[in-house]
Amino acid sequence: MSTFAQQIAAAAPTPHDIVSRRWIYIPYDRFTDRTGPLTEQPAAQTGIVIVESTAKALRRPYHKKKLVLLIANMRHFALEQAARGVSVLYHFSPLSHGQALVALQRDRNLPTLTVTTPAERELRLDLQQAVADGLRLNQIPDPTWLSTTEDFTTVFGPYQPGKSYVMDRFYRRMRQHTGILMHSGQPVGGQFSYDVQNRSPYKNQVPIPSPPTFPPDAITQEVIDYVAEHYPHHFGSITGFDLPTTQADCDRAWQFGLDQLLPHFGPYEDAMRDDHLQLFHPKVSPLINLGRLLPITLIQDVEAAYHSGRIPLPSAEGFIRQILGWREFMRHLHQQTDGYRLVPVAQENSAENTPASTTKKPASVHPQTTPPPDPYAGATPSFLNASLPLPAVYWGAKSGLHCIDTVVEQVLHDGWSHHITRLMVLSNLATLCGFSPRQLTDWFWVAYIDAYDWVVETNVLGMSTYADGGLTATKPYVSGAAYINKMSNYCGHCRFDPKQSTGPNSCPFTALYWTFLERNQPLLGNNFRLQMPYTTLRKKSPADLVQLRTRADQAIAALQAASQPEYHQLNLPTR
Repeated sequence: MSTFAQQIAAAAPTPHDIVSRRWIYIPYDRFTDRTGPLTEQPAAQTGIVIVESTAKALRRPYHKKKLVLLIANMRHFALEQAARGVSVLYHFSPLSHGQALVALQRDRNLPTLTVTTPAERELRLDLQQAVADGLRLNQIPDPTWLSTTEDFTTVFGPYQPGKSYVMDRFYRRMRQHTGILMHSGQPVGGQFSYDVQNRSPYKNQVPIPSPPTFPPDAITQEVIDYVAEHYPHHFGSITGFDLPTTQADCDRAWQFGLDQLLPHFGPYEDAMRDDHLQLFHPKVSPLINLGRLLPITLIQDVEAAYHSGRIPLPSAEGFIRQILGWREFMRHLHQQTDGYRLVPVAQENSAENTPASTTKKPASVHPQTTPPPDPYAGATPSFLNASLPLPAVYWGAKSGLHCIDTVVEQVLHDGWSHHITRLMVLSNLATLCGFSPRQLTDWFWVAYIDAYDWVVETNVLGMSTYADGGLTATKPYVSGAAYINKMSNYCGHCRFDPKQSTGPNSCPFTALYWTFLERNQPLLGNNFRLQMPYTTLRKKSPADLVQLRTRADQAIAALQAASQPEYHQLNLPTR
């Protein structure tokens, strides 16, 4: 018997516990006893059900370190609750979470279970089917969120296809509604956002502190060994696992981020380095998305640090905006659009209006709002008609582009990179080339330790690829080599020259950028935020355009030449 199994067995419920305690089902991403139903009665009157489901782990080839992070936190949370006096029914099952609960409730005579409404759409569907199959379940609002559906609809009204949803409006509403960084009804400092002050490249202006380490204990090591044995073909490396898996370690990780990183976070939050991959990002999103760290606690800590002079206002506001603004906004948008399934699939992009290019243009698809017949199938909006297969560079094949090879290598090893590398390297390349937004979304879902459906689908199908046609962004977030060269040290270590736009030694990002604009001019040419680059594009000579198209086509062909690894070919179940 494993160390964990031996320790958790002591907390298993007796028949008396079954009938005398309130029983709460703990979803796989809400490991907290600091809010919610676990706080509503004494531990001696509480029982929890936790399901460790291999069906969920096998749904996709999730990064090995994501599986370790989630399962190890799940097991430690169970032991932490047992230490409080909570009765713990910890169940290993090959079934889905919902179907495992049906069997448990029947076999153990469990009373009606309470659960906070799951964050993931996939789990909500699973539990919905379980209820149809007889599960007695009471869902209550999840208090870890900072906003309600009413907060969202007060700003935007009910979701309407084709309507634009800009996060800034929602963020201002939440600042005013909560009073966070507000004084007498006005934002402290006179501005709601200090984003324009947070765009400096990092050139060793201040030292980067060394992060704390979290060596695996016996429980976590068991999980590492288990994942290595049972999920060997999943994405990423399992070596060097060094992430928090206990509540105490999660709190310690946050304290380090608050004290040592956030004072310098703002100016360099958009910077990229190959020698300092994390920079001043506190790397708390995986822990927030597991429920280990509560958003309201982090925000209050940062606000207090600002008022005491420990964190400058641009850094404090930039961090708070990501949590109070973007995180909450994207969660609501995912629910309002049923995981983007109510977003039109594509737009017309008539061939006669598209500039000629040697790059083959994907066939256009008529707008469609009918949800797919399989409720678990991923939404496939593609406003720009992008459909080329995602190349093997995202799965570890070397491209020769130092920026993307560096970031992919980090993701393979850590399951994480900060938000600008996600947006302006990984997603930028995919959008410029016309790679499938759905395939890129699925890759992010597999590759990142903080990825869940409500996070990844809105961010990738929305802001990152413009597949939603401007639902969440006023323009595509794309750039040529100049931006990457300005904001990183990648280009100085690359064999391609960012100052050349054509020719074999040129960085292909620039040619890809101009051909992207040319290819999508019928859809983007009237976008008010793209008028300057389109004016520049119109000034380019026919000969220059031919050379740019040639360079772009060569780059796309080179990226698509490598074969995909084994885990990319897995046939995954839909349920």
